Amino acid sequence: MGRRNMKINKDIVSVMDFGSSKITLLTAKSEVNNSFKLMSSVDIDYEGFGSGEFIEPNNLKNQIMQAINFAERELQCKLHNIFVGVPAEFCFTFEKTLVKTFPKKVKITSKIIDNLYLEDDETSPYTTHSVINKSPLFYIINEDNKTNDPVGQYATKIQAVTSYILVENNFKMQIGSILESLGIKNYDFLSNSLAEGVYLIDEHKRNEGAIIIDCGFITTSVGIVLGDGLKGLKSFSLGGGFITADLAKILDISYEEAEELKTQAIITLRPTGMDYYKLQNGKKFGVKNVNEIILGRLDGICELIKKCLSSMDCELPNYIPLSFTGGGLNFFEGIQDYLRKEFMRPVELISPKALLYSRPDLASSISLLNMAINIYK
Repeated sequence: MGRRNMKINKDIVSVMDFGSSKITLLTAKSEVNNSFKLMSSVDIDYEGFGSGEFIEPNNLKNQIMQAINFAERELQCKLHNIFVGVPAEFCFTFEKTLVKTFPKKVKITSKIIDNLYLEDDETSPYTTHSVINKSPLFYIINEDNKTNDPVGQYATKIQAVTSYILVENNFKMQIGSILESLGIKNYDFLSNSLAEGVYLIDEHKRNEGAIIIDCGFITTSVGIVLGDGLKGLKSFSLGGGFITADLAKILDISYEEAEELKTQAIITLRPTGMDYYKLQNGKKFGVKNVNEIILGRLDGICELIKKCLSSMDCELPNYIPLSFTGGGLNFFEGIQDYLRKEFMRPVELISPKALLYSRPDLASSISLLNMAINIYK
């Protein structure tokens, strides 16, 4: 059956996630209790991105087309709409306070809050970027009552301190033009980092302030989550794939052997000279040597995370943990102890809540799917 002859199923929603090493296209149907049923899952390997640019942009159209074609064959229907996840390297945030005053004291309702945001003109101070998400960090009732839930309170003035996430216009035009050329006319853009923060971190923790760090294959993002928005967002082009590359280069082994070796590593081991890791092909490598290579790159990643945190003007108490997700670091045995000592604060390793998809490397895709379903329904 050709794509033109396929029927459209408007009950399903799709998200396209540009990860460090693969494009993921998920399609699901909303179910009760904010759950979903995954209908299709497609992964297409690609070259990724770095420093805010796709490494092989000329290949993107073919790779996106492959993902869509695979999904449509699996679903036996035409995709109607796609929510596109925007990686942190293509985004940044700014804040603005929305204000509404009343001639006399009124009871704040959900409609008043909705109108406050609907009346916002979303003016961006940056000509190279466009707003894709806006979310409240917190509200101020009258002049001094700070709250995350103003509904039901009485006030003559309400302020919504709001986080805006912007995407580079070049990213929007590049991906939008590809989707339109493939017949996808309905698409929108969502922030990966915001989706992860809202989905992976509980509301009461977000209201106090939380730190989420997604270390992927070749990129890492650092976000400060507050309320329903991002107080700050930084990223850099370094991730777990660089550890694999280091092992392959220094030990003079294939990339596949380096990946296998990395999965065996226990980075908190204090090895003697006789300890070794053994691959399936029989090759042996000293634990001390392998761990030194891994820790050398890990130290570099942690230093960049510290720089990101210090560059964001948002001091959070030391008892608030660093929440790590993504497939770059979380799979290392012993990584939580290493990170706790490195940052001198609590560390959590977090994954999607859905039991069938509770792997850290699925955090971005499942979080995007959750946000898209909540928007679509």
